[in-house]
Amino acid sequence: MASRREFPPDFTATEEVAEPVGPPPERNWWIWLVLLLLLVVGGLLAWYFLSRGSDKSTVPDVIGLPEQVAAQRIHQKGLIAIPNTAPSSRPLGVVFAQRPGAGVQVDKGQSVTISISGGPAGKAVPNVTGLPLQRAQQQLQSAGFQSRVKRVASSQPKGVVTEQAPVAGVTAVKGTTVVLSVSNGRKPVIVPSVVGQTQGAAVTQLTKLGLKAQLQNVPSDKPAGQVVAQKPPAGKEVDKGSTVVLNVSRGTGGVSTTVQTTTAATTTSTTVTTTTTATALRIPTVRGLAVTAGLRRLNTAGFRPVVRYVSSSQPAGRIVAQTPSAGTARRGSRVRVNVSEGPNPAAAVTVPSVVGQDQAAAASTLRQAGFKVLVLFRKTTDQTKDGTVLEQQPAAGASIPRGSYVAIFVGRFSG
Repeated sequence: MASRREFPPDFTATEEVAEPVGPPPERNWWIWLVLLLLLVVGGLLAWYFLSRGSDKSTVPDVIGLPEQVAAQRIHQKGLIAIPNTAPSSRPLGVVFAQRPGAGVQVDKGQSVTISISGGPAGKAVPNVTGLPLQRAQQQLQSAGFQSRVKRVASSQPKGVVTEQAPVAGVTAVKGTTVVLSVSNGRKPVIVPSVVGQTQGAAVTQLTKLGLKAQLQNVPSDKPAGQVVAQKPPAGKEVDKGSTVVLNVSRGTGGVSTTVQTTTAATTTSTTVTTTTTATALRIPTVRGLAVTAGLRRLNTAGFRPVVRYVSSSQPAGRIVAQTPSAGTARRGSRVRVNVSEGPNPAAAVTVPSVVGQDQAAAASTLRQAGFKVLVLFRKTTDQTKDGTVLEQQPAAGASIPRGSYVAIFVGRFSG
């Protein structure tokens, strides 16, 4: 029989419960820290490259657009337009090349050079004075010019070119007509100087030389009946029987208007006494108009506009001020107009002198210099100035933005 273990009476049985042992402390916390740092750095880099991308711009395609439209599109992209006028077969004022090309990514604020058509390339007119007509015409044709013949009296042999217009060396576009004065072989009459003589003495002198006298009364502070101007001028070679126009002073008081034609054989005259007063004309308002429309309106009304380009936020070519702004003035009075250069004017260029040139040569000279040309006509009683530039605005030597309008006032003989 099995024996049983006995314990002392004061012994109390206890049970020991073992607590579960926890996991050891974590030691990979640094991995999370590295990942966090990488995340922050990646975000910063992304922000940097994305923000740099906003400083870039794509160059637009502006070839074939007018200069102002092309410049506006370039400015809208945050870029700077640099115009450069050059000869081209494209229409005048149209962009025919650009650098950088369309689609190129560049930094904002960078320049884009646009080439603006100044029309066909000009060429110097060859010197054909002194040549026989046929040879002169051949040289002009070979150089790309046309010719028109005007027969004149001259001491030069018959058929020889005595003068040409435009003169040799002037730059003109291909196809320009060169007027050739060709000797008709007749002995010329040299026009005498009669300015300062009385009307009667001047007519007598011209009659003796076989010339006709046509008289026109004009306002002058000289004594009535005194010749104050003549055309052709003294020293000019003309055919026998040619007409010499004499401007005779009206003097004060009543005006005797005499139109007289005199030849060696007969003299006929008609005298009409009238009283004239200066007529005041109303000055048109041109402020707010484009310079072309404003100058055309002033010229048609009988006034002489004076143009000055000024800094302004108004669109380029708009008239922003005029003086006088209203009221009346005598025919031929000057009206000063200020024309806006525009908010982003092109580089300034000096206006060349074209006064005295014919219309085609003057327009070519101005276009080659980078300007647009506005042609306006003004009556003249001097036949030698028919088709010649009498005035230009702005005047020669003015510094105005490239691409601006320059107006030329061309003489139109009114007899």
